[in-house]
Amino acid sequence: MNNMRIFKYFSIIILLFILVIWLSGVFSSYQEFSGSIYNTYYSIKIRSKKSNANLSQQIKQTLDDINSKMSVFIKDSELNKINQSKAYTNIRLSADLSDVLKSAAKINLESDGYFDPSISPLIDVWGFGRNKNTTTPKDSKIKEILTYSKFNKLMFSDDYLTISKKDDRTELNLSAIAKGYAVDKISQLLEKSGYQDYIIDIGGEVKASGYRDNNKNPWNIGVSAPLKNKNSSAFVLTLTNTAVATSGDYRNFITAENGETFSHTISPKTGYPVIDKLASVTVLHQSCMMADAYATAIMAMGYEKGMQFANKYKIPIIVFIHQQDNRFDIKLSDTAQTLMGE
Repeated sequence: MNNMRIFKYFSIIILLFILVIWLSGVFSSYQEFSGSIYNTYYSIKIRSKKSNANLSQQIKQTLDDINSKMSVFIKDSELNKINQSKAYTNIRLSADLSDVLKSAAKINLESDGYFDPSISPLIDVWGFGRNKNTTTPKDSKIKEILTYSKFNKLMFSDDYLTISKKDDRTELNLSAIAKGYAVDKISQLLEKSGYQDYIIDIGGEVKASGYRDNNKNPWNIGVSAPLKNKNSSAFVLTLTNTAVATSGDYRNFITAENGETFSHTISPKTGYPVIDKLASVTVLHQSCMMADAYATAIMAMGYEKGMQFANKYKIPIIVFIHQQDNRFDIKLSDTAQTLMGE
């Protein structure tokens, strides 16, 4: 009788042990980090049983370091040292700023100038930068700014380690590329720390790597409907090893004194906020920095040119187009259709 009880006892223990092993294959352990940065939020989720007591501090240090280099709102940032420099003064660039400006130059060339970080004075005069202006600038002021707010007013060494300006007034704003770069830098930090399954979100710029569970299910990434003052997911992408960035006319806008609403996307060609049927564009890319910049460039181009550009360079994009009665049509570039099996 005693032997029978012992057998039953051990049988239960073995069954429980098997159940624990099975559950560990279904459910996963996560580390999560979140906070505020760049006037927005960051959220990081890592699927791993391994913990790292220093990781939270390392993430914050990485984000703060990028901010200290690329923010127009920090008076003594590396970027503002360039902005405040005199013409034909060579300035040595950090490795981070060199990488970002080299990529910016590439995209500026590809996009025929529709991506242009040198429009900082235009961003300011329209009230989207350091100056929260709600007065519509005069045409003469716009024309004047356009004479020196051009990427070709910048000069780089062949290795992109130094920069100088042709005009004292030329200034840079990296808000359309730096956030994506920060996502990539955090991704590099996690990879270096031995993590492979994670999702990083900094103010809506996202990078997913690996899988969200042990059954190799991809991460779920929501694509927002372009509705002003509302957070509403239009649909969900299931992705792995992919970055996603979105730009739209609904995310950041101002209402002028006369009641007119202006989008934050400024055309480098005209100097005015873009008015187009394109409501938002979501870009998929291996690099979140590239996705971030491409999204801005395509918004500046508008729907027709933007879709042609995406198809030419085989960039997967998902766009929302304004229709009547606050409705939207959704269009995909050729590569996005192939990627999603449509």
